[in-house]
Amino acid sequence: MLSRGGSLPKAIRAVLAGVALFFAPSIWLHLSTPMVSPAKATPADAALIFGAVVRAGAITPLHQERLDAGIALYHSGAAARLVVSNTAAAAEVMHSYLLSQGIPAEAIERDPQAERSPDTCAFEAGQGTGRSVILVSQRFHLPRLALHCRRYALDPQYVIADSHSRAPSPLATKVRVRTGRFLRETFLIWGTLLRIYPHKP
Repeated sequence: MLSRGGSLPKAIRAVLAGVALFFAPSIWLHLSTPMVSPAKATPADAALIFGAVVRAGAITPLHQERLDAGIALYHSGAAARLVVSNTAAAAEVMHSYLLSQGIPAEAIERDPQAERSPDTCAFEAGQGTGRSVILVSQRFHLPRLALHCRRYALDPQYVIADSHSRAPSPLATKVRVRTGRFLRETFLIWGTLLRIYPHKP
């Protein structure tokens, strides 16, 4: 209900301002991160394929999309090498998947120290090669990667791994999953801005 004079009550205005402030960094990163499909990537020295959870040694659908996008980059000539970035055990699973898909062993590198997303960029920067790189992950994930990696002189491309061949999901499931991911990413973006994520003892 509007108060006298047709303006919103102060409490509602405060809540709306708080919501806008909470989502502002995430929205700004989504709008300012230049994300492209694998087909539109320009040639680079390496593609960094960000890890995801590996359950019982199996690649999840989300994880497979990232690996398949990396494979597409390699075959198109956009990435000379593929870097699998995850924990040691999970990086080995990623490595095995690429081999099973025909990627030659000499074209695959492992980053076995990536427990969190920021670790991938830190590892690459620590190599000191100065090579050109492509960051490969889903659309919801790439804006936060841009925030994490801007502290390093990588100047990467951001390639979207989302597949158009996903099995269709009910609308309610899509809304729930996408809302959950967006909220999680927003919290992690704020954690990064406030320097409380990632926290390492």
